[in-house]
Amino acid sequence: MFSKYRFVFAFASLVLASCVTPVAPPGPELRYISKPLKSAVTTAHPLASTAALRILNAGGAPIDAAIAAQMVLGLVEAQSSGIGGGSLILHFDASTKKLESFDGLAAAPSRVTNALTIDTDGSTINSDLVQRGGRSAGVPGTLSVLKQVHARHGKLPWAKLFEPAIELAESGYPMAAYMHGILSLPNAAADHPELVSYLFTADGKPKAIGSTVKNPAYATTMRRIATNGHEQAWGKDQADFITAVQRGNRPSLITPNDLTNYQPQARDPLCAPFLTYSVCMMAPPSFGGVVVLQMLQILEHRSVLNPTAKKFNFDDAEFVHTYVESGRLAQADRLQYVGDPGFTRVPTDVLLARDYLQERARSITPARMIPEVTPGNVEKKVALQELAPEVQSADATSQIAIVDKQGNTLSMTTTNNLNFGSRIVANGAIVNNALTNFTGVPRAGQAAPNRMQAGKRPVTSMAPTIVFDRAGYPVAVGGSAGGGQIVDYIAQTLVEMLANGRTPSEALAKGHVSTAIRGKVQLEKDTPVASLAEALRAKGHVVDVVAMPSGLGFLFRQGDGWIGAADPRRDGVAVGN
Repeated sequence: MFSKYRFVFAFASLVLASCVTPVAPPGPELRYISKPLKSAVTTAHPLASTAALRILNAGGAPIDAAIAAQMVLGLVEAQSSGIGGGSLILHFDASTKKLESFDGLAAAPSRVTNALTIDTDGSTINSDLVQRGGRSAGVPGTLSVLKQVHARHGKLPWAKLFEPAIELAESGYPMAAYMHGILSLPNAAADHPELVSYLFTADGKPKAIGSTVKNPAYATTMRRIATNGHEQAWGKDQADFITAVQRGNRPSLITPNDLTNYQPQARDPLCAPFLTYSVCMMAPPSFGGVVVLQMLQILEHRSVLNPTAKKFNFDDAEFVHTYVESGRLAQADRLQYVGDPGFTRVPTDVLLARDYLQERARSITPARMIPEVTPGNVEKKVALQELAPEVQSADATSQIAIVDKQGNTLSMTTTNNLNFGSRIVANGAIVNNALTNFTGVPRAGQAAPNRMQAGKRPVTSMAPTIVFDRAGYPVAVGGSAGGGQIVDYIAQTLVEMLANGRTPSEALAKGHVSTAIRGKVQLEKDTPVASLAEALRAKGHVVDVVAMPSGLGFLFRQGDGWIGAADPRRDGVAVGN
């Protein structure tokens, strides 16, 4: 009998080889690796996981495998990520024991207005008119950052990494259940006119789950990049991209020079202790790393301050209250202080300092929520900004985690921002709508670390993660999709694995708790955690019980191998050998 991971590998290999016959997605019991393996991959789609493993088996490094996975995801999970979007990468080199992080987020063009809702003549635009279409698009960074990391750590030729995506785009791939669900929403065909030709049937309905989809334009683009380099993704002189983003209610302000001049940024990772581990994440403009690391330390400090409480138990209302309060405190800080470090000084050293977080932890009381959470007193001269959350969607973004047999480790979180981004297709690829992640025009006296400026990158909740043991070796690698709730999905998963000893498959199956929506606590419906709603309301919280589709992917070291899982709420699988 095949083991679970071998069955998934066989399933995805069959689909990768020939997609002319509709194939149903794997069931949730086939999404994880239960037996420790020397190399392992988890992504949000079985075809992407298989493509990555295929590259590892050919002698590729994790970055080689990640490139192959991303090119496939941009095809089969196009709502979430692709070459028209932005990505963050955390990479550990086992031979040098060096951890690096790379920022390939989509950026504002060289010409911008004061906010996305301000037009070029200074008039105000209704936000509904610019959330989609060309004006919402940022300068893509995914291809540039992949090329940068490949130049440092890749082993296989660049061109080889595009072969799986080319094969699938030409021969076809099965419509995934998760994408089908998004395209089945009311008015989907009207809302996504540029997708109708290949994702919908003649009567305006999305193609059935498992039916064959082809994207020959994407195959052509993949061949061009493979042969001529990432600069050629958008045709001669970037003309194809510029033409595409002129569509929509307001045309883009992006120029060919913006595309040519885009540079990914190598950034120092953020690391902080939790229990006996060192948790390492992305630095700003990711606010995800700051929030998760603050939450974990506040929770640990609270466990010391209240030793009789049930520690780290998400079935216990008192602990969940503490977890919620830690999230509220961290969110207040990130809204006040986190922006693109190229434009504003982000005091991460203070925000993650032990004494500062002990002080924040002491502000939590078990009986009642903090009536009004304010940012910590990090810099007294900084005025409060308007606490307006960025526009994000749980349907978009994707997570890749990879470990090879040498112990090299990569976590990559990648996004088009909202599902299907700007809803514009350029050369077969979806274009992002990342500029919606900037905040609006600040009022007088307000801090504005995330206001739109030329060349600036908006903040993001994306937080690729690598956890190290005391000896300095990776023990967990992963991250999550899921919009603003990403920080909670990751923090909760790390607590479950590191404090409670759960496997990735057990941790990812737990019901979610989130404080990403200001003023509310979200509990995942149809899970045990939803039963805590009344107990939390009794402590003063406003509670919503909602669907929380997440998009987690984590690998965890067990003995001398790795186990792992993809989120059971989506289409992904973990594979390895």
